[in-house]
Formats: sequence, structure tokens, C-alpha cells
Amino acid sequence: MMKKGKYILIMLSLFICAYLFSNRMTPRIENIASKEINQFIQILINHTSFTQKIDTHKLYKKENNSISFQMNYINDIASNYIHNLEETLLKLEEGSYQENNHSPYNKKLLKINQQKGIVARIPIGSLTNNIFLQDRGPSFSIKYKTLSLTSSNIDKKIKNYGINHLAISIDLNVTIVLQILVPLYHEHFKENYTIPLVYEVIEGEVPSWYQN
Repeated sequence: MMKKGKYILIMLSLFICAYLFSNRMTPRIENIASKEINQFIQILINHTSFTQKIDTHKLYKKENNSISFQMNYINDIASNYIHNLEETLLKLEEGSYQENNHSPYNKKLLKINQQKGIVARIPIGSLTNNIFLQDRGPSFSIKYKTLSLTSSNIDKKIKNYGINHLAISIDLNVTIVLQILVPLYHEHFKENYTIPLVYEVIEGEVPSWYQN
């Protein structure tokens, strides 16, 4: 009977310790995981921008001192960009990403691909406030699972640039939703990103008005 009571007491103590450890460490894990996932998304966006092919001559039409955006082509660019982002996310997650291009970010993506969506491995010591333990202890993995990727809108702007030039910019606003998979912490990551697709300066008379 005493053995059973001792066993229950030990289990209860372990449960309390685990609970206290979880409550104390979860905010730190959340902070580290969000930073690592955000850094990964930035690398992915930069990689996709690097490999995106855009014919700037098809973006707009200049007639009679006015400029009109060619929305069919711009929408195609945005749809293709979103498709590439989502496809790359899913391929990295399942370990089937095989691109071998000259993007400076591709090396990092290939490493994540080998680990099937593990963005980073963080030593447990980094969760403490002790600088001597930052790189100590076993590591835990920060992994993601793709939930959704939606384009919110396309932002188009024309501004005067100098005396007789115009600056044309087209940005794509994207909302990315992932699930962060970390021990003691499984939460959604949702962030909005503004991705510059085009920025071009063209020569010509400064128009008194323009149409989008």
C-alpha cells in the first residue's frame, strides 16, 4: 500500500514539474519558433522573387500621356507567384523539392527539404537566460505544416520621379498561414507579407492624370 502511495506521489511530482516547466518555457519556445518560421518565409519569398520571370513591357500601356496597367498579365504574375510559393512549401514539407538553381537562398531550402520541413534545430540551453548554456543540451526541432496561402490584393502605384520620369511599382500582398510543430507548442503562424514584384522607372512626359 505504501509502495502504491509512493508511486502516486512520484508521478504527481513529475506531472507538476512538467506542468511548471511547460508554463515557463512555452512563451520562450513560441518566440523562438515564430522568429525561425518568419526567417524561413523571408528566404522562401526572396528565392521565389529571384526565380520569377517578368516581362516589364507587358505590365502597362502608355497612350496619349496616360498609363494603364495591363491587369490580365499582372494577375497572371500574381497567380504564378502564389502557386510557386505554395508548391515550394508543400514540396519542402514532404521532402520532394529538387530545384537546383543559382538562387543564393536555394542551399538553405535544400537543407530544409532533406529534413522534410524542419526549419531549425534549437538547443534546449537557448531557452535559458544563461549565456553559458546557449548551445548546450539536446536540440528540439521547429517544423511547419502548410495550412493556407492566399493573396489579399495587388497594390499598383505610379509616382513622379524627377522632372520627366515615372516610377511604376507593383506589390503583391500575401497572407501565409502555417502550423508550427514544436514540443509543448503547436500553434498557428499567420503573417502578412508585402512582396515587391516590379519597380521600374520609365522616361516620358509627366502626366497630369493616370488610370489604373
